Amino acid sequence: MLKLNELYQQVQPLGQGGMSTVYLAIDPQLGRRVAIKVLDINHTDSTHALREAQLLAQFNHPNIVHVYKVHQDQTQLAIEMEYVEGATLKHHLKANRLSTEQKLEILLNIANGLDAAHNKNILHLDLKLDNILIDEQGSAKIADFGISQFKGESQLNTSSSFGSLTAMSPEQLNKQPLDSKSDLFSFGLLAYQLFAERHPYASQATQNTPTAIAEQIKHVPCQADARHVIDMPSQLGPFLNRLLSYEKALRPNNFADVAHHIKQLLLNVSYDNCDVTQAINDTPLENPLNHTRAHNIADNKDEQPAAKKRHPSLFTSASWSASLLVTLLISLAGAGYWYWLETKPKTYLAALPIHFDEQHALTDTQKRIVNLGMADAISNFTFQNNAMLQVSNSEVKTAIKLMGEDASLTDLGKALGADLLLEPILACRASICEVTLNTIESEKASIINTVRYSVDSESFSEIYSNTILYINDLFSESYFAPLYSQQMYQKYVTLAEQAKSGHLSLKQKVTEIKQLIREAPNFHPLYKLYREVAIHAHSQSSDNTLLYDLLDVLENAPESYKQSPVYVTDKVRIYQTLKEWNKAEELLAFLESSKKIEQYELLMLKASLLREQNNNTAALINVTKAYQLRPTLQATRNTAIAYFFNGNYQQAIEYLDLVNQMAPNDVWALNTFADISLASGNTEQAIDAYLRLIIDSPDTTSLHSNLSIGYMLQGNYTEALKSSQRAYDSNSASIYISLNFADSLTFENQLDKANAIYHNIIIKTEEAKDLDALLVRVQALLHTGKKLKALRLFNKIEKQDPNLYDSKFIKAMMLTKLGEYQSALVAIEESLDAGWNIAFYKLPWFIPLCEYNLQLSLSNRTESLTAICTEAL
Repeated sequence: MLKLNELYQQVQPLGQGGMSTVYLAIDPQLGRRVAIKVLDINHTDSTHALREAQLLAQFNHPNIVHVYKVHQDQTQLAIEMEYVEGATLKHHLKANRLSTEQKLEILLNIANGLDAAHNKNILHLDLKLDNILIDEQGSAKIADFGISQFKGESQLNTSSSFGSLTAMSPEQLNKQPLDSKSDLFSFGLLAYQLFAERHPYASQATQNTPTAIAEQIKHVPCQADARHVIDMPSQLGPFLNRLLSYEKALRPNNFADVAHHIKQLLLNVSYDNCDVTQAINDTPLENPLNHTRAHNIADNKDEQPAAKKRHPSLFTSASWSASLLVTLLISLAGAGYWYWLETKPKTYLAALPIHFDEQHALTDTQKRIVNLGMADAISNFTFQNNAMLQVSNSEVKTAIKLMGEDASLTDLGKALGADLLLEPILACRASICEVTLNTIESEKASIINTVRYSVDSESFSEIYSNTILYINDLFSESYFAPLYSQQMYQKYVTLAEQAKSGHLSLKQKVTEIKQLIREAPNFHPLYKLYREVAIHAHSQSSDNTLLYDLLDVLENAPESYKQSPVYVTDKVRIYQTLKEWNKAEELLAFLESSKKIEQYELLMLKASLLREQNNNTAALINVTKAYQLRPTLQATRNTAIAYFFNGNYQQAIEYLDLVNQMAPNDVWALNTFADISLASGNTEQAIDAYLRLIIDSPDTTSLHSNLSIGYMLQGNYTEALKSSQRAYDSNSASIYISLNFADSLTFENQLDKANAIYHNIIIKTEEAKDLDALLVRVQALLHTGKKLKALRLFNKIEKQDPNLYDSKFIKAMMLTKLGEYQSALVAIEESLDAGWNIAFYKLPWFIPLCEYNLQLSLSNRTESLTAICTEAL
């Protein structure tokens, strides 16, 4: 038996499972704490235990528990691993109420870890809440690779079909050969539980037992719709539905695509969570371009409601569908952001994130107290200063994230529309910090003034009061803030921490904040905290009394608060959330007549309300006027989105280009720019953008797929084949990617290879029920000479859903292949009216129309089609 006390110091048990005991100890050589998993060889399969250690030892990834070494004797095996101080995700969810952003961060961590594992051809096969560890910083680490196997093994591990029943994929339960799609399904199960707090198959199982749930997973597609989960972000629901597809081919391509998708969502969530922003529409925004063309390469299955006019999607980048389903037109209406000045233009101030010197030893708690105290003090100063408006900290943080840490102060100031930047620098020793506050003229990036003072990082009251005192000196002002007891400040800090971390129920927090407001009615940060918590609680429960109570509290606020525009804009937002349009409009009219708000903010508030009322045209007018007044990064992005939803894609592209110039890290903007360019037939623009995206995300299959489409439209079939080949090599299981690759092979006259892939698609779609998958089958049948079968199936699909936009292009292709040229021309005209770009008829499928020299009499399009035929021949 291994003698751990001789190998380690301070050995103590952490927990015991069915086949192992885990200890906490200190490595005597390195002095670090480690976890030691000890298995009794007589009661477990040591080969598989050793295998887990060997698998994990290959990784040095921040989201995978690291294995350091292994000890073994005749009776026991001990695996020394990284000690993760925290809890399993299952226990973390029970102990905390996580925000949407925190949940997405956890999912991104898991996706990154699994992407690394899959890149080494390792499958996890037991992905569940219990096997994810959350450290003290909230980061996720994947553990327990005990039943993993190498991708492509001819035989499954003896334990690979004995993972957790409710965490397995259908193919794993059916003991079929496994690939990366199995972990994708399990990831979908985990993600659903993270937001819904229940298993997606629980409601359709005959009993709420692992065996009953597993039987449903094994034989029946998931009936739960993630879009209907109350706490599910609207942009995430359709993506989870894809992850939980019973058919492997309908799931996303790989974890690189999943991670890419979640990054997009996080960017948009950070925009939506900005204090300065307000969602113009809390329902999913429809993407007129996002309809999966069956000829397409990427497998996007998001459902789309009908619209008057929309482009079909010729590509199905996961980021595209996520971004434009998720993105809410943003209105700068948040409390604490803009303040009123009646006599002259205001100075816009942006406080930069605190820069802590490298030698500081502050704990995370101390840093949070410092950040909270300084932020509240700066907000209090700008609240009282009628000549100054503050750009919210959340908008500053988002701009830095999108522009990059190395963005110049001049560029950052321009993107934020800030005249002045406030730069806090802290040098801390123990708990005492020396603070340097610099005011910087953003246009020249030159320091105007500086003050220095010290604070105790453990004392909110000292940080708050000292910062107020010295920021007055910085600007030669004399504003003050009433001071309260240490007990009151401690209650506030605790509530603010709980609101951020998710501790306590939201309704309990609302009650405690209301009580604290009664104790300290002139402490203005409490009103902002109350508004945020109450609106968040309402979004989860739809309990209108939460918002009516908030209105009552605002009505009884002190005059110093009620005389500010913040008070009125808070009420506008509340009435808009309640959909009490008349009251919201009355308040906006009051703001306009009283001139108690800057014109920019008023226009954005109007746009928000109009978009909520589905008046997109009027919303666009207000957004563009606001942009003309202040062309900030956020306003530019909003204007692009507004043009998009009014169907003006060319204008949308122009503003997206401006966003890309300001914020090179705004992946959503660049991806959207690329996708609209491609849909509009601007292939050079699209290809350049996709190549830029691929530099940062080389393993995202959908980007290579979309790039190949761009090359096809240019007639560069050699490059198209290279891109589609890379996508196919990464995810040959996808019928959409397979079809695109086969088409590329056809265009390069590699017909035998193409036909083999077309036949494989036909086999894979024999039992398909999904209409998009059936449209892929139509094309495979058509290209292998089974024209009658293709026609019959197409007619069946068209009867089932005559409004499928993808079918219009496919119909024109099919009629051309069948030799029905006059009918094909009519179908082309119908597809152009539906939003397809004429560039797609440069593809070789349509050359027969030119060869037969038909009268190309399409109204207003004769010249374009003639040019295409001239080019083709």
